Amino acid sequence: MTLSMNSPDKIIRADCISKVFVHEGVEIRPFHNVSLEIRRGEMLAIMGPSGSGKSTLLHVLGGIEPPSSGDIWIEGHNVAKLSDRDRTLLRRRRIGFIFQSFNLVPTLTVSENVALPLILDGVASRDAASRALASLQRVGLSDRLSHLPTQLSGGEQQRVAIARALVIKPALVLADEPTGNLDSARGRDITLMLRDVAHENHQTVVVVTHDLRVASHADRLIVLLDGRVTYNGKPGTDAELVAALKQEIDV
Repeated sequence: MTLSMNSPDKIIRADCISKVFVHEGVEIRPFHNVSLEIRRGEMLAIMGPSGSGKSTLLHVLGGIEPPSSGDIWIEGHNVAKLSDRDRTLLRRRRIGFIFQSFNLVPTLTVSENVALPLILDGVASRDAASRALASLQRVGLSDRLSHLPTQLSGGEQQRVAIARALVIKPALVLADEPTGNLDSARGRDITLMLRDVAHENHQTVVVVTHDLRVASHADRLIVLLDGRVTYNGKPGTDAELVAALKQEIDV
């Protein structure tokens, strides 16, 4: 299937993308012939069993890794044709990443962790600190500026990670199992926060998750099984789909 050309309301277009790794002479294909479009201001959930290619697909959608075949455009840029430098700048300035393990620097304070992407991009320290404060206020952590990550709860650390992802004002936010290390209440808070990022700020949010409760808050759900998209539609509206997901994903 060939998708239509990019339009202003589309942030990602993937056209028949596949990924192949070779390990000890054996080809591994996390996903193959995936085609999709993702709209601005949309919250998209990606689900599937372990090993189905979810995280690898997320990395390709975020320009961390190029596809082995097919084409992917991010904000109209064909990622495969960008130089390494331009691809790095695209990720640094237009894409925010949130990981299950938080990936905070343990020796930096909360404020310093959030300001770090700006500092690395050459923003003056004072401006970076001011923008970090505004981002932390947004996630309700302006009273934790001088704390170290080890002095925070898991939910607070994840909110710091979200503030860090949002501080660059990205067009695209990619989250890999952002609630995986949290209890259900904190996980719901993080999920609703990500939904608000998409709907209130017109930023696109793509979430890889095993949790149907997270996916139920998304605008759209994609299911990967055996490296292929087997479902692409509204989450939580089809009882047969939910039953199949519970069996396939062990939720």
